Amino acid sequence: MRIAIFTNAYLPSISGVVNSITLFRKGLIAAGHEVHVFAPEYEDYEDEEPYIFRFPALDLSDQFDISLIVPIKNLIEPAVGGVKPALIHSQHPIWMGDLAVSFARSLNIPLVFTFHTQYEKYAQHYVPVAPKLAGLITDEVVKRYLRHCQHVVVPTESIREMLVQDYGIERGVSVVPTPVDLQKFRDIQPEKVRARFGLEGKEVLLFVGRLAREKGLDMLLQAFTLIHKQRPEVRLLLLGRGPYEDALKAKLAKLGFQDFVIIAGAVPHEEVPGYYAAADLFVFPSTTETQGLVIIEAMAAGLPIVAVRAPGAVDVLTEGGGVLTENKPELFAREVVDILAAPGRQKELSKDALQAVERYSISDATARMLHAYETALASWEN
Repeated sequence: MRIAIFTNAYLPSISGVVNSITLFRKGLIAAGHEVHVFAPEYEDYEDEEPYIFRFPALDLSDQFDISLIVPIKNLIEPAVGGVKPALIHSQHPIWMGDLAVSFARSLNIPLVFTFHTQYEKYAQHYVPVAPKLAGLITDEVVKRYLRHCQHVVVPTESIREMLVQDYGIERGVSVVPTPVDLQKFRDIQPEKVRARFGLEGKEVLLFVGRLAREKGLDMLLQAFTLIHKQRPEVRLLLLGRGPYEDALKAKLAKLGFQDFVIIAGAVPHEEVPGYYAAADLFVFPSTTETQGLVIIEAMAAGLPIVAVRAPGAVDVLTEGGGVLTENKPELFAREVVDILAAPGRQKELSKDALQAVERYSISDATARMLHAYETALASWEN
């Protein structure tokens, strides 16, 4: 099968969407399929893999870790026509997503869409003027986009239920969790990362993700102040970058926490497992995720998790490996302190995490994605 993936973001950008595309592409190719990616170009970046089609874009990676594509159909049409895909898989409801709709219509092939994000919540965070109106407008944009899709892929059961409740989409939906390359999390060593940041002998809490307001970082920082009072040797390691980084640094300076909270920035994805290995506990305060791929990665490293009770985290932790708490600093802090104070409980949660994460292997997730594609093709033909 030839599959065309349309995305607003791809390598070298680092994000959950990019990780999802790269891992599914790896699995699909291993299963004998052709996967062609249509994505924006990035300045001074050249692809090493075949079948990656880049198109003119405004490179904003220094400020926002994105490259804004110029969505002109004529620029892409020769490449898409030459591929002759069996279906198009869109990753976003705008820009390249709009082109995906147009090409699916003109080529008379089904359009599959992955619902990666709770878009209306993100709009409310990023539009400073009339955020509620921004959320409503975004919600309407997504509703209209879903009408063009032959099939919708969601990463968790919670998001499938949300599609039913908020968008009235009951059919043509498949739950396909984003996979993790479990082999990269075998036999990883913590010493290098701990030495780099002077963490020897410290208790380390780890957050991995975009440093953005909607990720719940303010609540996490409030919780950390309570945790640090009870366990002065604890350190918080933030792995990632994003638009909220400067504000975080200012808050840390005001609190006098520069030595206790470490912003490590972004690192190549192949180095990330070492950061999980260096931590004692993974902390996840976000309430806007559709799955929370970083939770699964933490589980793959055998890292116990404390997460806010929200879609994504609820689904991933259903089989164990961590605890869920309400979105309140004092409750979040209490769970973290209780686990750090109980080494036996930490070991049990670690064991549960390693067992539960096996269902997120690349081969298992790819098989589910192929079933979604086959369902879309069968319903299209009928």
